[in-house]
Amino acid sequence: MKLFRRICCLTLAALLLLPAQVLAAQTYPDLPPDHWAYSDMDEAVELGLIRGLGDGRMGPGETLTWGQYLVMLDRAFFPEEYAQAVSQGLAWDAAGYEAARAGGLLRADEFLPVTPDTLDQPILRQDAAVLLERVLPEVSYSFSWQVPQSSAQEAFSDWDALGGNYQSALARLYEGSVVQGREDGTFGGQETIRRADGSVLLLRVLHKVDSARWGEDKDVTIHVVDPQGTPLREPFSLTAQVGDWTTSLIYQEMSHDFFYVSGGRDISSACDSYTLVYRLPTAAEQAETEFWDAVERGEASEEDYWTQPFWLSFQGENSAKRQLLFGDESLRRYSSKEEAAGHMTTVTVPVWKLDSNGGKSASTASLTVNAALAEDITAIFTEIYNDPEQFPIHDLGGYDWRGDSATGEHNCGTAIDINANWNCQIREGKVEAGQLWAPGVEPYSISPEGSVVRIFAQHGWSWGGDAWAWSSDISEGYHDYMHFSYMGM
Repeated sequence: MKLFRRICCLTLAALLLLPAQVLAAQTYPDLPPDHWAYSDMDEAVELGLIRGLGDGRMGPGETLTWGQYLVMLDRAFFPEEYAQAVSQGLAWDAAGYEAARAGGLLRADEFLPVTPDTLDQPILRQDAAVLLERVLPEVSYSFSWQVPQSSAQEAFSDWDALGGNYQSALARLYEGSVVQGREDGTFGGQETIRRADGSVLLLRVLHKVDSARWGEDKDVTIHVVDPQGTPLREPFSLTAQVGDWTTSLIYQEMSHDFFYVSGGRDISSACDSYTLVYRLPTAAEQAETEFWDAVERGEASEEDYWTQPFWLSFQGENSAKRQLLFGDESLRRYSSKEEAAGHMTTVTVPVWKLDSNGGKSASTASLTVNAALAEDITAIFTEIYNDPEQFPIHDLGGYDWRGDSATGEHNCGTAIDINANWNCQIREGKVEAGQLWAPGVEPYSISPEGSVVRIFAQHGWSWGGDAWAWSSDISEGYHDYMHFSYMGM
């Protein structure tokens, strides 16, 4: 019974922490999360099928060459042949060509217009369709709502512009729900194919292949890192099956010592190396574990669980926090501006400032906050200041009485806004305050993986960037990237 109650309480604590564990999407300067091809291109990166352009860009609108697309397909469907070709000292594109021939993607009596001398030429959409059709499994499952209600000939207004070999390939891709008509009703077979389109179509075929190979044995290696990318333990090498969920494969080894953050996915036939992100327990979580250890030793009573001080450092609202702030766990707000003002104080904290040349210099900033949190807030900003990231602070906002009916925490002095212009408040894609949010591009923008979010979370504060939206997509839900709150509101 004690074990059951302990598990229930630990589960509740984990749920209170859940919003901070929603990992923000990987960011690319030219591929925002609301881009139509973002999900597939990001997955292709994770699987090792495509790479960036060397400067962080993904180039979704850039044209694919024959060499590039052959290599992408080789990595997905003929990795051994590609590795063998590379080991022979061939250039990357030449290796892609030879691997495609060895794997049967390119044929001896090939009608496609590709030779070792044309690998740097753009590949047309109709040629890409033929390559994709050649790796599409004979039986590919589709949901009923995906099955087209017409033939490819009826679906594409430029059907007659395609030759017979191209028509047969396009028909099979269409029947397998890999391609659909564009808005103008054409396929555009004689147009070049962009990196975005090529990635999306490749992933659709790969998902069909994985479905057909579901349950096959697959040797994989799983790497476990923290949110900053530092390995947390030695990699796991094991035999899994296509379709297995990666986190379930190492659950027993990780569940008691670490908290899962992100990276979980189905094992794909195209990938044998996966990276999962976990984090070490916070001080509050460690204190909770130590409390239950004391209970098991008979040194504490489980009835005291809800009164433990570690609740002050858990994210979200709870009775311990209300007692600290209002002197009564049943209260959630101050009744008037006068009452609130009596509980405020001004703190001065160390910060890094940016100069006009992008250099950083030590400085200080002051803000008004709830007096009960003054020591904690000073500690938070001191840790941010001392962190190697040296995140720069342009402006801070704390206590602000916003009317008797306001429900936000600024009325209570338990919310802090940081660099408001560069960490916008946005609802369903419409900016309501500030101007932008561009971590990795704008130095004042707060990164989900950066020190500011991490340190506030360790002290039990929630970040508005992920506290109220289950999707990391900036165009969906409500995100307030400037906002940190002690009660999670």
